[in-house]
Amino acid sequence: MKISSALVETGSCFEQKFQPVIQTSGWRVAVLRQCANVMPGDIQRVERHNETDEVFILTLGKADLIIIEEKGNTFIPHVIPMKQNVAYNIKKSVWHHVNLSEDAHIFLFEKADTSTENSDYMTLSPEVQEAIMRMIKDLRSKNKV
Repeated sequence: MKISSALVETGSCFEQKFQPVIQTSGWRVAVLRQCANVMPGDIQRVERHNETDEVFILTLGKADLIIIEEKGNTFIPHVIPMKQNVAYNIKKSVWHHVNLSEDAHIFLFEKADTSTENSDYMTLSPEVQEAIMRMIKDLRSKNKV
C-alpha cells in the first residue's frame, strides 16, 4: 500500500556531498557526507550563518566539529569530537566547520533560505589551522588510551 506524500515525505542521499533532502515550513534538512570541503585535515575555511542556528547529527562514522570563538580580534579554536546520534546546535553567527571520516553521515537542519547571501566565510590563518590540527591530534591520542 502506497502512502500519500501529503502524509509523509522522505528524503535521502548516500553520495559523498552536501545534499538538501527535505524543505518544509521554512526549514531544510540536508545530508552531509565526506567531500572536498570536509575532508580530514581540510580546515582552511569556516563559515557562519547570520540568520539561523544549524543543527548537526552524526549518524555514522566519525566527525570533528570545529568552532571558532571570536573575542575582539582574537579567534579561539575549539574542537568537539562528535558522538553519534547526539544533536549539536551551532548558534547563529558562530564560526564553524566539520571534518568527516570517509564513512561519516551527518544530518543537518537549518532555515531553508540559508545561503551565501546571509552567511559569511573566513579563511583561517596558518597558525589557527595548525592549532586546530594539534587539537585534533591530541584528542585522537587521548581517545586511543
